[in-house]
Amino acid sequence: MSNTLNNQDLRIKEIFNLAVKNHTRNNIKVAQDLYKKILKIKPDHSNALNNLGIISFNLGDNQNTINYYEKAIASDQNNSNAYNNLGVVFNILGEVHKAKNCYEKAIKINPNYADAYNNLGIIFYNSGDNQKAKDCYEAAIKIDPNNVNFLNSLINLAISMKLTDLFKNNIASYKKLFLFLFKKNNISHNNISTNGKNVLLFEYYNDKIERIINSKSLLLDNKIIQNFLMEDLLHLILQKSIIADNLIEKFLTKIKYEILFALDSANTNDLKKYFNFIISLSEQSWLNEYVYIQSEKEKDEIYKLKNKIEKSDQINEFEIAILGCYIPLNTSAIITKKLLNYESSSVLFNNLVNVQVKEPLREKDLKKTIKSIDKIDDLISKKVRKQYEENPYPRWRYCDKYKSIHFLNSLNNDIKPNRVKYNNKFNNPNILIAGCGTGNHLISASNYNNANILGVDLSLASLAYAKRKVEELGSKNIKFLHGDILQLKKLNKKFDIIESSGVLHHMKDPIAGLKVLTDILEPHGYLKLGLYSKTARTGVTKIREFIKQKKLKNTKEDIKIFRREINDVSKNLLKQKLIYSRDFYSTSAVRDLLFHVQEHCFSLPQISNILENLNLEFLGFVFTNTKINKRFSKYFPNDKKNISLNNWNQFEIKHPDTFGNMYQFWVKKI
Repeated sequence: MSNTLNNQDLRIKEIFNLAVKNHTRNNIKVAQDLYKKILKIKPDHSNALNNLGIISFNLGDNQNTINYYEKAIASDQNNSNAYNNLGVVFNILGEVHKAKNCYEKAIKINPNYADAYNNLGIIFYNSGDNQKAKDCYEAAIKIDPNNVNFLNSLINLAISMKLTDLFKNNIASYKKLFLFLFKKNNISHNNISTNGKNVLLFEYYNDKIERIINSKSLLLDNKIIQNFLMEDLLHLILQKSIIADNLIEKFLTKIKYEILFALDSANTNDLKKYFNFIISLSEQSWLNEYVYIQSEKEKDEIYKLKNKIEKSDQINEFEIAILGCYIPLNTSAIITKKLLNYESSSVLFNNLVNVQVKEPLREKDLKKTIKSIDKIDDLISKKVRKQYEENPYPRWRYCDKYKSIHFLNSLNNDIKPNRVKYNNKFNNPNILIAGCGTGNHLISASNYNNANILGVDLSLASLAYAKRKVEELGSKNIKFLHGDILQLKKLNKKFDIIESSGVLHHMKDPIAGLKVLTDILEPHGYLKLGLYSKTARTGVTKIREFIKQKKLKNTKEDIKIFRREINDVSKNLLKQKLIYSRDFYSTSAVRDLLFHVQEHCFSLPQISNILENLNLEFLGFVFTNTKINKRFSKYFPNDKKNISLNNWNQFEIKHPDTFGNMYQFWVKKI
């Protein structure tokens, strides 16, 4: 009898190892069958039950998931994985108390369970207990320092932090936190740059840094400024994110002027201690596409400096870094040639050369590899294409990379409190990103399980940028096509999921574009749309009228003039809104927001009619701020799924800033 049991255990172990091997290799059906085979031999095999739960969860089948996890726990009360995984499902279903209990039990069983700490932290974060959330996230990161999901949890906390008493009393701790986050290259730094900057500036507010910047005295002579220029956090923020701050812009504009004209002075050597800062400023200038205003005196000096560098037999890294603060280094063929095979002892300088010289060359090569659907004939499409060829939007360095997730789980998270049912048709979805720009939406979609993704855009420059970023990240499931949304029927292909955010409203006829997308969407497929809100863009409309009155054109130079004009306006509500907007701080963003060659705005009644005419079912808006849905539910308690566009229209009238500039929402083809 004992031998029989031992043989049975060995057989189960053998099958389980084979199942895990196939599970790891994403051979899901094989793994699933093997786990079920184990249960036929041993119905209470806890780990097999848990892993079947994982498969069901990844397939979006939450009811079976819960059954498997509960059976796994019933079989083994010490199965910490099953407790944690069950907590995840409960949290998705809105049963927060049950989720919290599951995570706490998982941690009690296994005090080194990083995922459980992170998940518990999310519970605390959503309930407003930032201190407990921070403790949980830091516990998770201590166990697994490079886990992207844990880092992003910490980022969400960092974004939500304000200059509260808690914050003020722990400024050194928070500075350390942001230094830690900005040193990572697997997260989106734009999301945290504002708070990182606030932490940095807070240290200097006591020294009246704003007064110093606004004074007429030389900044380089000021001890406080000298210390500020040496801050590692300042350098990292400049290198990795676009700084959206009027005071910092004023400071950077002034300091680079002083450095430029101090080059030929006797104090040049003293300047070299700021080498890392100047390189960082050069990278910031590249990121914001040289949006800061330049005086004619600076332009003349930069022309001389460029000629000097081109004629010199030596490479002066300091001078090249200063030049990169004013013009892209790749605009000089001579400097490009000098730098291509140059290797500096400074890692930062090599990074600068990579960003301003080597990456643009790679994109030039990649353009040749991207096929076109057909020649673009639509006149408006041609104008829009020209804009994004000149300024691919947005320019970005690093992005978030999350664990793979089933599309339906992601969708249900987006459209809370509404939900859609599990459908195995979406286990291997074909996805189209219609208007993929520089690739952010592509990278996000690549996290869906077993997805095949096609990115289409009008702009070859944007596509090349996106393709380079996809290459760097090692994503294998993304392809690219150059073309117009109006041409997509020529592909003779249908898609399970289509995303088109911030695109249709720039077409001559947005409804015609949406009809094309609807026609190539599979029956019962899902479509994510982003359309300008007429209500929310009232302020933008007034600014566009201001631009028209000033007779400013859609050019880089006129965008700089416009930004100077706005900054010269005395206190004004529109100005205040604009200078606090991230879109005010890069050339492509200003162009996209305010100088676009074509745009349409919509009201919610209009959108309701459009969806009805195209047989599209509204599923819910996508909000990053979870409080909006809660606030809506208080107004309309009978609208349990938050999907009445009539109710949302009434809500937007009362709260015009609800949607920012754009409605982001999911629909389903009926």
